Amino acid sequence: MCVGLQFENKIGGHDVKRTQAEEVVLKFTKPLFGFVQNRCSTIQDAEDLAQEMCLKLYRALLVRDDIAELEKFAWTIAHNSLANYYRRRSRHGNAIPIHGFEDMLQTDEDFTEKIEKDESARRLHREIAYLSKTRRQIVIMHYFDKKRQQEIATLLGLPLGTVKWHLSESKTDLKKGLETMRTNSELKFNPVTFTSICTNGSAGSRGGNHEYLRSALAQNILFITRNEVKTINEISDAMSVSPVYIESEVEFLKENGFMLKRDKGYIANAIIDIPTTESNRLASEVYEKAADMFACEIYDALKASIESNADGIYGGYDLEITQTAPGEGQGKLTATLADINFTLWALVPYIIARSGKPHSVVSFEEAATIRPDGGMNICYCSVENPDAKPMKYHDSFSKMRGPSWNGDDKFLLWFIDTEWGGSRVGNYHPDLLNRDLASLKTFSKGQLSEDDMIRMTERGYLTRRYVEKGAVDTLKIVWLTHDADKRLKDVANALREKYQAEFDKLKATAISNTPEHMKKARAYGQQHMFFSDAYFIIYVLNKLVESGRLKLPTQEQRKSLGAVIIM
Repeated sequence: MCVGLQFENKIGGHDVKRTQAEEVVLKFTKPLFGFVQNRCSTIQDAEDLAQEMCLKLYRALLVRDDIAELEKFAWTIAHNSLANYYRRRSRHGNAIPIHGFEDMLQTDEDFTEKIEKDESARRLHREIAYLSKTRRQIVIMHYFDKKRQQEIATLLGLPLGTVKWHLSESKTDLKKGLETMRTNSELKFNPVTFTSICTNGSAGSRGGNHEYLRSALAQNILFITRNEVKTINEISDAMSVSPVYIESEVEFLKENGFMLKRDKGYIANAIIDIPTTESNRLASEVYEKAADMFACEIYDALKASIESNADGIYGGYDLEITQTAPGEGQGKLTATLADINFTLWALVPYIIARSGKPHSVVSFEEAATIRPDGGMNICYCSVENPDAKPMKYHDSFSKMRGPSWNGDDKFLLWFIDTEWGGSRVGNYHPDLLNRDLASLKTFSKGQLSEDDMIRMTERGYLTRRYVEKGAVDTLKIVWLTHDADKRLKDVANALREKYQAEFDKLKATAISNTPEHMKKARAYGQQHMFFSDAYFIIYVLNKLVESGRLKLPTQEQRKSLGAVIIM
């Protein structure tokens, strides 16, 4: 059985397709003649009919690239051509072989003529979609809705002369488009997929950048325009998607700050990395060396500092506030530090992310994009590359969310979700974090409502147990006072100063293939390498687990792991 037909039009355009069509027709010439030889009145009729079949097959192959079963398609053309031959003969009173009636009754219309007619209409509709929005509106109103030019001018608020000019130019564009053989890009059959979509900065009311870039359409538009300006039609050709859909999606992305308008085209306003085996190897090497230097020392230093002075550091399910009935005053606070392992699961990544101060070359205000929903951030994306050997700890990183924080100078909620803990961050909404923060402030005063208590328990922040005198609510995450926070950061800063020169050397070796318009955003991110750097935190945590310093949390602790409150 003959397999489906797919033309490769990557080079040569018409010439390649014509050559391939000729090869296919040549293959069927002899079988088609054999088919009609005993079904026609004369050998001359058989030759003419076989030639007609070959011509129809050739024309169909030039205009179609979606033929699933080539052999079935060719023989359908043969049967319908033979049926038409019998009809012509019958109108002139000529005899038809008895076995020909079966062929004649198969259809009542010329299959290939219908194909050519439908294909022409399809191509015309496609080319109309490639017109600009204004020209597309005018063409549809005039030729499909049968509106007069003056009526169109009134409806669109344009001068009559402008409408006439657009109609004239549209005819030229459509003719040129119909004469052009548009080729299919690999992206039509194999679209890219972003493996990560990160928000460096504050999310807006709609959430993080992943909320905007969920669709394959949005992701592939950004991918196509990551390095250079592309017009709507160029993006459409690359994706083999109608410009009508591309146009609206590009407008949405531009309005929300993910694309920039440049002259007649657009370019992505996001850093899009395409990993290779070599780039992943070099990145792994950089993080491995930094974690080898820093991980165990920061853990040992923080642990020693906490054991020598635990004032203002509370964790391990032991910060208790006894709720009192309304009107009886504020709850009583009693707190101790019990589980130092649980505490360090939160404090190690927190102190790494929040200690020290990167050498500032580019400010956040210079690098970030202000989005209409109130967010201010840089968008980082990574593209799936199945041929690239992944970085070490890639699986750990894929399960990580954060670090994230929310708050003010007096009260801060910081957290990170990893494979060892729960999934508190997820596709979070800023309003949810603000509510968490407000509830924790209220909890610190012993005034949390019953409904909020239930919600905060489900979120992994709190737990409740009952004793003889009433309910005892326990804060399950780590709590720091400002003084304790400063004390632990000073410990980390001393270590950072010790290794700063080594860190700077490692940063300089990082590969960065970044288009010109995104260099400030890239530079800002690289300033924070080994600080609030998710990859660095993952490497450090894995090193500490492998060395046995961090013990795996209990099942009960997992949902609450990695959150810190600073008050």
